[in-house]
Amino acid sequence: MAFLDKIFGNPLKRHSRRVGTRDAQPEDREASARWLLDNGTPEAMTAVFNRFELQLEHSLKDKKEKELVFEMLVDMGPPAATAARAFAKSSVHFQWPVAVIDRIEGPAAGTRALIELLAAQRIEDEFKPEKKRTLLLFLAERKDPAIVEAASRFLSDFDEGVRHAAIEAIAAQDVDGSLLLPGLVNPREESTRIRGRLAELFAQRGWPVSDDAWLADHVPIGFRLADGLLVAR
Repeated sequence: MAFLDKIFGNPLKRHSRRVGTRDAQPEDREASARWLLDNGTPEAMTAVFNRFELQLEHSLKDKKEKELVFEMLVDMGPPAATAARAFAKSSVHFQWPVAVIDRIEGPAAGTRALIELLAAQRIEDEFKPEKKRTLLLFLAERKDPAIVEAASRFLSDFDEGVRHAAIEAIAAQDVDGSLLLPGLVNPREESTRIRGRLAELFAQRGWPVSDDAWLADHVPIGFRLADGLLVAR
């Protein structure tokens, strides 16, 4: 066996590589995915998710392949959910792994997985905002009280897109606006996009605003203060 490995390469490594290789034929990628799932070890199971790192030029074929691999993983049950968590920790392409968890363990487990992934992200890591931003936007599509606390620490993130996504994640929950008020009255918030979105939320939901002198002089364009409320002009 060692002799064959020298000639053809370690089969686990070979199939792990081929399942996410653009130059491989679709049937070969599928065969590698099936080999890895049949192998069943945690390493092999996690390697199947390499297919989700690959984006083919033909979007319909790419989606069809990914859906096939997705269903194969779901059929594996709990071991696939465990592998999904392991893979998502190190990849920006966590959407499919979380979908696997959703199907196997339920949406609540998928939400917890997203929150755990978000908790591992650092606010001070200003050069890698993409995963933070995407995680927050995915959480904005879900309902769970734990999302508010998980997202709140990113309201002060360096990246404007991350701060905006944190606002959306929090606003999607049952909140009263008090957590978002500091951003509205923060003189250091230079983003007109963020201040405009906050003003929109406060106006739409009738959240009261504090008697803040700075806000009175810097009401976002398109809004006005009236009896402690922001109102659209």
